[in-house]
Amino acid sequence: MSENAGPLAGIRVVDFSHQAAGPWCTTLLGDMGADVWKIEKPGRGDAIRYAGGADPAVGSYNFWGLNRNKRSVGIDIKHPDSAALLDEMVASCDVVVENFRPGVMDRLGLGYERLSTVNPRLIYLSVTAFGPTGPMRDAPGMDLILEATSGVMGLTGFPGQAPVKPAPPIADISTGVYGALGVALALFHRERTGRGQRVDLSMLEATISMLADLTTVFLNTNVEYQKFGSGHPDVVPYQAFNSSDGYFVVACLTNAFFKRLVVAIGSPQLNDDERFRTNHGRVERRDEIVAILQEIFLTNTRDHWLALCEGADVPACKVNSFGDVFAMEQLASQGSVVDWFDENDEPFKTMNVILKMKDSPGSLRVPPPRLGGHTDEVLRLLGKSASQIEQLRSSGACG
Repeated sequence: MSENAGPLAGIRVVDFSHQAAGPWCTTLLGDMGADVWKIEKPGRGDAIRYAGGADPAVGSYNFWGLNRNKRSVGIDIKHPDSAALLDEMVASCDVVVENFRPGVMDRLGLGYERLSTVNPRLIYLSVTAFGPTGPMRDAPGMDLILEATSGVMGLTGFPGQAPVKPAPPIADISTGVYGALGVALALFHRERTGRGQRVDLSMLEATISMLADLTTVFLNTNVEYQKFGSGHPDVVPYQAFNSSDGYFVVACLTNAFFKRLVVAIGSPQLNDDERFRTNHGRVERRDEIVAILQEIFLTNTRDHWLALCEGADVPACKVNSFGDVFAMEQLASQGSVVDWFDENDEPFKTMNVILKMKDSPGSLRVPPPRLGGHTDEVLRLLGKSASQIEQLRSSGACG
């Protein structure tokens, strides 16, 4: 296990979350040094363990990608014999994270109001799909539902074509990032005041926030954006183009970039065309200028155009596959991908800790856990004897 020098070293998190949004939050906390206890039902575990038909005891690669730097503790939270044990865990921890529908944790005796009496310094993060109030509070929500409900899917794709789901699960991942931020801020507040608090986070608001620039325009002007494909509603050209052998993007965020682009590709007359001299004009005549550029780009290879763009200091790059991405020397230079070992000491590759903090770096310490693989270890940390652990296991409360 790597040395834990992270800024959250010494912080203990009891994690009741499952699937993606909550687990990504607790993985980020674990990366930064927190000791995360992932509570999973014995013999069943987090449903994402099963993705792709994987052995749930080991977990799928999807599970591995969202669950590292945490220990799996097999506890049936509905079992009557687990209640006292869970209270002990909460009393010893700093943070609880859960992402059940509103009211579920209260019915299980694990809601904030009760647990804050067990541990007044407790930070309690509650992640819900739509928030704890309102007409949609009890509606089921997962990434696809939130991408559609938030408006993200309605703006993704090309005009006149079916809605498209973005490749990344942005509702889950953005919620996880906000969740980790919320916990860190609540810990900072507790450091100053000594008081814990409840933090509520809705996936709906987290996902809508991914459109922060466009939503502000709409809220103040009622402009209803249409799908804009690979481009941008307010900047042209800023999108993908095809060449004779593959796609690449050109990102002329300023007028200066456009002027250099058209000179580089051998069409300087476009700078003198009144229709296209300003970005506003190009946005108004998007179809015309895009068609002109696309016709030019189809006459040669992607590498040809990228070399010209690089020489003219015009932002451009090819549209990468995963094979392209992970062959990039840039990632190697940053140490972005690392070789690690699973719990059986078998090698595998994973993305490294994202935040690079000089004086309190995060680290990869606990590989993706086997289902219930740390139950005994955690119970011993709580002071349980071997006979007490066996009694909890035989009762079905633990596994």
